[in-house]
Amino acid sequence: MKLELTPTGYLHIPAEETVRFPIGTAIVLIRDEELWVMPVSHLGAGGLLLKLRNSRGDRSMFVQEILPEGVQPGIRDAVWDEQYGALRIPLFCSCAMSEK
Repeated sequence: MKLELTPTGYLHIPAEETVRFPIGTAIVLIRDEELWVMPVSHLGAGGLLLKLRNSRGDRSMFVQEILPEGVQPGIRDAVWDEQYGALRIPLFCSCAMSEK
């Protein structure tokens, strides 16, 4: 799946992938040069809010504060890791800048 890390520090998640986040919040970790986004199980658990971007249901979340230095914006090939219940997104890659 394709996800976008924007120049303003937001991670854009397409609507078809947001079903993995039924509460609308997630925790975010940096592991082995990847950004891991994991759903929160209930509202009281906290986490980052997946904000609604458009009527299609795409979401975005602000991740700039946890990204290591040198991470460039762009489109990423992410995978859902069933074992860990996480979206795994490579941080350091030759990413294509989005044309918007």
